[in-house]
Amino acid sequence: MKYTERHAGKAVIRDKELLPEAIEKLAKVEELEIAPGTICDKYCKYPGIAKDQEELDRFCFQCELQGLLHALVG
Repeated sequence: MKYTERHAGKAVIRDKELLPEAIEKLAKVEELEIAPGTICDKYCKYPGIAKDQEELDRFCFQCELQGLLHALVG
């Protein structure tokens, strides 16, 4: 559901009764911003096998998930 509309170029809540739902949706979007770091920190195998930060940076640069993770946070 779309909770907002634009008035004079500004985003506003369409209906005040939708405010609690709109805030919940915003909270979920904000939580997605930490997803890339969480996924990398908890599930990536390369920090444990990289010899140094430079090698780890090369792994990260080549990571196939990187584009997807950045798309999540826009």
